[in-house]
Amino acid sequence: MNVKSLLLGSAAAFAAASGAQAADPVVVIEPVAANYVEVCDAFGAGFFYIPGTETCLDFGGYIRFQVDFETGDAARLSDGDWGSWTRGHLDITSKTDTELGTLTGVIKINAEYSSNTYFNGSGVKLDQTYLGLGGFQAGYFTSYWDDGLVGEIDDLSGETKFNSMRYGIVADGFIAGLSVDALSPSMISYDYTPASNHVGFSSRIGFAAGGVDMKLDGGYDTYNEEGSLRLMAGFALGPGELNFGAQWASGWNAYANKADDYFGPGAYSDWAVAVGYGLNVSDKFKVTPAFQYTHLDDTAAGIEADSYWQGGALFEYEIVDGLAAKLNLQYYKADDADDQDLFNGWFRLQRDF
Repeated sequence: MNVKSLLLGSAAAFAAASGAQAADPVVVIEPVAANYVEVCDAFGAGFFYIPGTETCLDFGGYIRFQVDFETGDAARLSDGDWGSWTRGHLDITSKTDTELGTLTGVIKINAEYSSNTYFNGSGVKLDQTYLGLGGFQAGYFTSYWDDGLVGEIDDLSGETKFNSMRYGIVADGFIAGLSVDALSPSMISYDYTPASNHVGFSSRIGFAAGGVDMKLDGGYDTYNEEGSLRLMAGFALGPGELNFGAQWASGWNAYANKADDYFGPGAYSDWAVAVGYGLNVSDKFKVTPAFQYTHLDDTAAGIEADSYWQGGALFEYEIVDGLAAKLNLQYYKADDADDQDLFNGWFRLQRDF
């Protein structure tokens, strides 16, 4: 057999084998689908589904740099007449639709560094954390008393953050809620003598419609058996918003505005009134002048003043979307024998995300 015959025979055998294999079924391997993060639009912008679940998750927060300054008879900064601090704030929110309403979980954390020990300490601490189902909420969070008027001048509340259980209703501009708050000794007595915790009750009823916003808050401290009331009102007026506020306390209690920083242990506001107007100068620039008059309880030992007033303005400018600069200036004057006064304020840069 010559080489030519051998090559022809091999080619024929290879062709026959190829024809037989062509008759076999073709197996196609499907590519594995990539697990991309899916946007969850049921609860607003920023939420996404945790892969493999029906729970939506959102991350947010801000980075804040601030310089505080003050001068005057009642200055409180311990390391001089100014100080600076920086905070990183992280919000983590989860939401899931259930047959009983939206199931919510929130964790808020602050990480801070301060060059002055009076206003802020350095370190990482829990800001708030709570769970919610429908109108029910339980955990450590700010109360209704944490809300304020426009600007940064008003001071119409005492303690504003508690371990609490709260139930609230929000519907068609109407809001109503009741909270049971855990009160610690430092909240309920200026000399910290109670050895055990007590409870307080706080509530809100209000409505918002047609450019008008009204809120009535109540608080009752079971240890001191005293309470506070607060009324706040907002009105859309011209190129801005006009706010009024008034606060009254029957006696020293956890919800009353404390004045012990200036006047010593036991000083508190038995009534106060405040007003502010947020003027939108442009889409990026806002100015908010504000004023408050506070009448003090005069029964606590060592209090010489029976009132003080404070006024000032907040300037806000949006540098770019997500970055704002703020300057707050405030003057404080006490009606006492020493005629104390104080000028203070702060400058802030904040990046929200």
